[in-house]
Amino acid sequence: MDYCRYVDVFLGNGEINPPPTEGEASKWLFVKAQCGNTVPHAALPFGKMTAGAYSGGYPCGYGTHHPNSCGGIHKLWDKNMVKGFSHIHHSGTGAIQYYYNYAVVTPFYGELTAADEYHELRDEQAQPGYYSANMGDVFCELTVGKNTAYHHYFFEKEGGRVAVDFANDGLHKLFGSSYFGVPEDVHMELNASGEVLASGVYKGVRLYFCVSVEGVNVRAALYDGNNVLSVTKADPSGEKYGAVYDFDCDSVIVKVSLSTLNYDRAKANVRESLDSFDTTMNKAYDCWNRFLSKIHIETDDEELKGKFYSNLYHSLIKPVDMTGENVLGIRDDVCVDFATFWDMYKTALPLICTMYPDMADKIVKSIINISRTHGKLLCSFGMADVYPCEEQSRMLAIYTLCDAYYRGIPSATAEVIEECTHRELERDDFQDFVKKGVCGRYTHILDMADACANVADITADKDFAHKLRDLAANLVNAYGSDGILSKKSPYYEGDRYTYSFRLHNDMEKRIELAGGRDRFITLLDNFFGFDGEKINQVRDLDGAFDKIEGLLHKYHRFEAFNNEPDMEAPYAYIYAGRHDRTCEILTECVYNSFGTGTGGIPGNNDSGGLSSCFVWNVLGIFPVSGQNLFLLGKPFVDRSKLALSGKNTLEIIRNGDGEYIERVTFNGAAVENYKIPATDIMKGGIIEFFMCDEK
Repeated sequence: MDYCRYVDVFLGNGEINPPPTEGEASKWLFVKAQCGNTVPHAALPFGKMTAGAYSGGYPCGYGTHHPNSCGGIHKLWDKNMVKGFSHIHHSGTGAIQYYYNYAVVTPFYGELTAADEYHELRDEQAQPGYYSANMGDVFCELTVGKNTAYHHYFFEKEGGRVAVDFANDGLHKLFGSSYFGVPEDVHMELNASGEVLASGVYKGVRLYFCVSVEGVNVRAALYDGNNVLSVTKADPSGEKYGAVYDFDCDSVIVKVSLSTLNYDRAKANVRESLDSFDTTMNKAYDCWNRFLSKIHIETDDEELKGKFYSNLYHSLIKPVDMTGENVLGIRDDVCVDFATFWDMYKTALPLICTMYPDMADKIVKSIINISRTHGKLLCSFGMADVYPCEEQSRMLAIYTLCDAYYRGIPSATAEVIEECTHRELERDDFQDFVKKGVCGRYTHILDMADACANVADITADKDFAHKLRDLAANLVNAYGSDGILSKKSPYYEGDRYTYSFRLHNDMEKRIELAGGRDRFITLLDNFFGFDGEKINQVRDLDGAFDKIEGLLHKYHRFEAFNNEPDMEAPYAYIYAGRHDRTCEILTECVYNSFGTGTGGIPGNNDSGGLSSCFVWNVLGIFPVSGQNLFLLGKPFVDRSKLALSGKNTLEIIRNGDGEYIERVTFNGAAVENYKIPATDIMKGGIIEFFMCDEK
């Protein structure tokens, strides 16, 4: 089956579709930016090299957007523009504080200054592993191999040239210095083979580039500023430098590779890329089909099928496999673009652990190496010595280690989980929780308390388990007498209600803190707006933050799958015996919150965080990160087959088309309380949902 034909790589590339005005989704509140921030660039699953159009737009170097965090979006232009084609991009993030977009390749005519001009981006086309567009009088197509990006340029008139800008690091200069970097200690050289080599320190990481151009009578030169140099080596220090190529043909192939190791590795990457452009493109397409085929769904709803595989595609871009490289002292087993664990730990990383064992093993090894090398686990880890968003969370990578453990990932042993947990609990900046049971941000109490409880369920060290359970009991310190998180704390990207319905390790205690089952249901009903009024979403360009803050404090509503902090909250109803409510919210998610086209993802997709949530919601099963547990929601397709990490197969069957669930069986036995241990799921089998029309 050709799964790629269902993928729209443009999904989420622009502003979101108009928010729902009917149904329960019309009562939810969009707190964050109303754009998906994905890009249509050529990529492989978890691939190092990505390549696509560069405009300098926020936040991934593509498109027309100014920096934004909520409400409407100011625009650089009223149409998509392009300066060239860059490499290495984030996917779905916002203000991550490092923006890549290296080695911008520009086809142009005339003087070197023409390479700085912007052109209207026309006739964009893309499929998994391939991107094309017209830039002025040049047709441009790109694809990627494992270590090398391919550019194929067709010039419509004589005099075509190609420039490669090694000075670019980040976004449009109009945004200010927070959005771009200045490479340091740069060296360029033109070698005897006609390859251009460049090296520099980009955001604290030394990168080595190799570029080759294939065509008729290709001539290469270095440039500094607007001056073409007659020398073969240069150490530029200005704002513009790179390589320029002339040739006697109307089409050329440009190959670009980078490495964090040395020139030899970068050159080897290019020289070992012997396949033609078309062969590389076809291999990329086939690779994507293999990864997408891990989940086979059957449904007559073609639009839903397209939404499903498009979101699955955008769930498998990050993190990036940098095996064999050296990033910030971590050698060989290293992954980057955990951007951030806060966004990825609930749905994106469990998806990888459940169905992509090779990548999951690399992720686990990378987490272990980050802990050992840096002495702690970070909220964000990329190819930069910038570690943003530490205020978001604590210990979330521990949840991922536990997820991998329950899914049988070889490197995720109880011993290494204990080791990393010990190291976290010994951190100076975590002693507020360890010694006093509180943190400056009460969401950090939740993070650490559940991390401790989750590891206590795994460790064989009885003394350590006892200590962890004592620390886990600090969960109660986060909640106020009204059953909601305390008013004493500040809250990040939401308010105290946003975080009050997390799926804790001890949900019985959580419901008790709420005042009992009925009170917990009432709190949830109010949070999701059942019987509440609709909200007119803020789409203003200016003053949006204050207006949204006002709505947030008035309504205290669910964030509408516009952001990750509360996206698991619909499943909290299961613990209170109201699975019908879960079903109703998931229906709104699948049909009203997520859509199609460039506006089809309802918020920043943050390295696949929202897309992977959609995938789980459609399948009808949901991982509770860190715990040996899947919760059962509602399947939206007739049948799905999941190729699990342990080489077993899980089949999910929907019997009937009702709105609610009458009963569920797993391998013929009745499922109680809509819960199945993750270890049982990983053994494979058949989950059957029997649908009904009554609550």
